[in-house]
Amino acid sequence: MDTERPNPRPRLVRGKLQGKMFLIPSLVTVLSNFCGFLAIISAVTGHFEYAVKAIAVAFILAGLDGRVARRLNATSEFGREFDSLSDVVAFGVAPAVLVYMWAFQNIADEFGLVISFSLVACGATRLARFNIDTAHRQHFVGLPIPAAAGAVCSIIYMLPEPLSTAGAVYMMLGYTALIAGLMVSTLPFFSVKHLRLTDGNPRMNIAILAAAVALVWYQHKIVLLLVLNLYAMSGFFFYFGSRLAPNLFARFNSMFAPASEEQEAAEA
Repeated sequence: MDTERPNPRPRLVRGKLQGKMFLIPSLVTVLSNFCGFLAIISAVTGHFEYAVKAIAVAFILAGLDGRVARRLNATSEFGREFDSLSDVVAFGVAPAVLVYMWAFQNIADEFGLVISFSLVACGATRLARFNIDTAHRQHFVGLPIPAAAGAVCSIIYMLPEPLSTAGAVYMMLGYTALIAGLMVSTLPFFSVKHLRLTDGNPRMNIAILAAAVALVWYQHKIVLLLVLNLYAMSGFFFYFGSRLAPNLFARFNSMFAPASEEQEAAEA
């Protein structure tokens, strides 16, 4: 009696599709990389606001590639390293060139060049440290490189005309150096993924979210400037606050506690 042999074709097709799935997150990363390159070209040609928008698109794409990879079960070491290299371009090189062309090239040329490059060097160091960190945390150690880029770019987005006074240039020099230093610091920065707006009240969560969307819609430049730069300074707030007023800051301890097994499984 003849036995029916299983058809190997469906398994072969599934294998080919699974292999191609790994290309999708990498394609998102390539698009993010391209946005960083576009921001550099825009900054060099004097289109500063357009350069900021290109970095903003790269920011969105950088948040999507990891999620897409996990959804498609297409995570890999290659994807992780490729993502880091793309972040160096989009959130390190592009903001460095942008802030140099916008603020430093005319008044603080040589010194401004060094300070601008510190964004690249410290950003690359921050990414390398993150990639080899095996601790499971709910927070970041050091300012994440996309947040650092956002803090600098939000100022340029608010004031797109190049700086023309020495006082403003020197203030921007100091602030850029501070942002670069925060990336390689050990200050704690909370992760938005683990941020709780309220204690589980869905109506209040919706109200806060609606108010945030309305503010961004009507006053997006001011809101982005405040939110991104306050986040960049939040490391000082939580570090010194937890030491000077531990009882008052005890309510924030859950944001900086080690990640639970459930949270690790959800992010895997």
